[in-house]
Amino acid sequence: MDREEILEKSRLENQRRDEMERDALAKAGQRACAVGGIVCAVVIVLEAIFADAFNMSVWAVYLSMTGTMLLMKYIRLRKRHELIFGAAQLILAAAFLVMYIIRLVG
Repeated sequence: MDREEILEKSRLENQRRDEMERDALAKAGQRACAVGGIVCAVVIVLEAIFADAFNMSVWAVYLSMTGTMLLMKYIRLRKRHELIFGAAQLILAAAFLVMYIIRLVG
């Protein structure tokens, strides 16, 4: 094996590792978002049952996370539905945040 073959083999091996790492991070992010959504739903339901309240801050945080994730997917993949749903979620997050602030101040 000459030097160029060794370098090419090394590049290919490192490239694969990076791809595997990116895939693992993407799947971890998706799972984390799903678990976060479940935890948010549990918090909201528990507050509705025991405190007779609707927690808008939890919705603002969760929707801002998922909306940002969808917009980043749109930037990388250029899928229009990612843009539409991401923008809609960020708009809803902003609305929930405004309502939360109004409730705090008022």
